[in-house]
Amino acid sequence: MSLFAEVWEAVKAVGAGLGAVNKRISEPAVTEFYPYKKPEIPPVSVQFLALIQNEDGTDRCVACLQCERVCPSQVITIERKRNPEGKGFVLERFDLDFANCMHCANCVEACPVSAIVTVGAFEHAVYDINLLKADKAMLDHIGHEARVWYSPKFGVELRTPEGKIQKAPPEMQPGGLAELLKAEGGEAS
Repeated sequence: MSLFAEVWEAVKAVGAGLGAVNKRISEPAVTEFYPYKKPEIPPVSVQFLALIQNEDGTDRCVACLQCERVCPSQVITIERKRNPEGKGFVLERFDLDFANCMHCANCVEACPVSAIVTVGAFEHAVYDINLLKADKAMLDHIGHEARVWYSPKFGVELRTPEGKIQKAPPEMQPGGLAELLKAEGGEAS
């Protein structure tokens, strides 16, 4: 290809790019005025992980180690001991290294009791990477502060102002009934 042909192809490519920009110049902006206006994040999105406790303050986690086993990054460390009051285990330590976490949510899917869940908290940026190591107390705090969370077993759950945990209404649930009702133009009851 000659030099003239190469220059002509480059000019055509630049012209096509400018044409695409000019078409969109009259459209309204889709950016948000963050951090003054917070974005609406669906509860199903994997932004951050948290541990959920029952309404009475006891751990939902039964220390089955499923989340630790399924984690591809091996960032979850759990220590447990036998329950002195009966069968099962008592959780002693639950550490999660967010610096190396892939946010794949395999741990959330593997949890049989929905103790580890995804929450829409995404503002956990820090300057020191060592602060991205979360222990049980921090994960419990994030879970307690969360008003809405998701797990595949229970779907979207929410915490009422009184501290009660309940299943979210169908319109907040991913897929299923909410999507069917939306497609039919009806309302979820």
